[in-house]
Amino acid sequence: MNWIKVIAQIGYSQTETWIARVYGDAYAVRLEDIPSLPKSGWMPIGTVEFCRTATVHQGIQEPDPLDYPEALTKWMPYGGHVLRRYGEMPRGWTLEQHQGIHGKPVVTKLDESLWKPDTPFWTSPYHRFGPEYRFYVLHGEILGYGRYDDREDDPNDPLLLDMRAVREMIDAYQKAGAPVGYGLDVGVSDEDGMTKLVEVNDGWALGFYKGSCSHRDYLRLLETRWLEISAHLTQEVF
Repeated sequence: MNWIKVIAQIGYSQTETWIARVYGDAYAVRLEDIPSLPKSGWMPIGTVEFCRTATVHQGIQEPDPLDYPEALTKWMPYGGHVLRRYGEMPRGWTLEQHQGIHGKPVVTKLDESLWKPDTPFWTSPYHRFGPEYRFYVLHGEILGYGRYDDREDDPNDPLLLDMRAVREMIDAYQKAGAPVGYGLDVGVSDEDGMTKLVEVNDGWALGFYKGSCSHRDYLRLLETRWLEISAHLTQEVF
């Protein structure tokens, strides 16, 4: 870390909070404490709601969701996602009762209580993944990755991650104008064994999965992306 203060959310993941305190200049607050903080000079670590509240407080325009970049369409199951409205989903559809359709709100982590009939949704035919991994990418460089699916980590699992496909995705996204730091979520298909894109998560609100990415590099990614989206601010002395 360089100069920026880290504010971790009380009650959030112990891992991320520990990383912030050990490797960063950090302390913890509750979400409702954010209005009392300076208008710049710090970055959040916490839930998407916590980080979103921090962007509003600091006058930062929340970046558009990344999710499914057009440049990565060739690696998406069934040729990518299409936009629909929540009201167009099949009757009885839920995240758990998917009825053969994968769907998620366009607005990042939009609480289900806020879903309205006209809420924009990304949709595609449902695809079964085996192992799933998050790659931590900064300036097009892979800092490391961690596995996040619920399957048992079996070294004899025939579904093997294709690192060449991962590298091709990153290179294509970089050429198309990727943000400085992000998480590339990929999975090995249960249906054809190919490595495919699950989704892209922006580095301004990005969880940590234990693996080959160091704690320092994780914070470095978050800091670099936060500085990118807050570059217009006059930084205060915290």
